[in-house]
Amino acid sequence: HFIKDNCELDHIVVEGTNNVLISAPHGVSQIRLGKYKLPEIGALATALLIKQETDCFFIAKTKNNNDDANFDEVSPYKTSIEDLIKNNNIKYIIDFHGLDSKRACDINLGTHLGNNIKSDESIFNKLYQSLIENNFVTQIDQPYMAGSKTISGSMANKYPNVWTLQIEINCGITNKPENFHKLEKLIAILTNWIKSIPQK
Repeated sequence: HFIKDNCELDHIVVEGTNNVLISAPHGVSQIRLGKYKLPEIGALATALLIKQETDCFFIAKTKNNNDDANFDEVSPYKTSIEDLIKNNNIKYIIDFHGLDSKRACDINLGTHLGNNIKSDESIFNKLYQSLIENNFVTQIDQPYMAGSKTISGSMANKYPNVWTLQIEINCGITNKPENFHKLEKLIAILTNWIKSIPQK
């Protein structure tokens, strides 16, 4: 069920049944400070699969409006997230991105030096341990920390009771067929982790 499906808004919002929002702002190309950036199609596809498995709320960019929803301080995308927080009891935001395949890590978890997850660090620790135990090379806040301008950082700053995490997945995992088994394992880890998040 679509809450918003308006092409003028440049994104869609799909209803869920829990208090978790999955976000995929870079599934289409972006313009950041005048520079064109490629779409992160693997991150969008992964986010969609996890939404289907968990029935979370879901938001995704559908159109490049010469903008970058994860960089611009004000955007319709961020406004829609705020509406979901206020009207649908969203307490957790998981923002999915694609990491360049040349990066040394499989997964980058952006916490803004712990600021975005401070309302419940145990949830973060559970995910981190699960990734490590399953041999995913996982870095915290490197190369991206999800600072104050990002979706995760801005929402955590504005709504202290909302827990946020930026998850960057190496495109070598999401986009290369030979790594499909690794992607399957990652989706299972993320799905089980989200299902374990407390409802409050």
